Amino acid sequence: MDRADFPSTSDRPALPADDLTFDVILLLALAATTKGLFRDRAMKALGISLLVLFGLHVAALVVAVQAFYATQLGEWSAASYGPFARNVWGTASHFWRLAGCFAAPFLLWWLLIRPAGTDAAAAGKASPRKRRRKG
Repeated sequence: MDRADFPSTSDRPALPADDLTFDVILLLALAATTKGLFRDRAMKALGISLLVLFGLHVAALVVAVQAFYATQLGEWSAASYGPFARNVWGTASHFWRLAGCFAAPFLLWWLLIRPAGTDAAAAGKASPRKRRRKG
């Protein structure tokens, strides 16, 4: 993050990038355990889940920046954000980092990918396959 009013000699605040990777890895690991993942319906569910997770990353970035502005800039933060706003932004940021980034991939897998893969696997088992006779 960079602002014009930061002194040129001060360090620039940064946000950790690991928040953008481990929840994607968790979602892909959960998806890999799903039977019938490579069927059309399950792959579409995986794609939708990744898009939703991307949207959550954008929202988490906005929340992290707002939380930084609301809580880390001393007097400017106190003058620009009220106590309620500082608590809301700080709580939202902590919730995402402590619980949301782990819960989101699991919920996406549970609600979208797992049922699609299970249905596809069950449909594949239910259809009779014809065997060729050698003769």
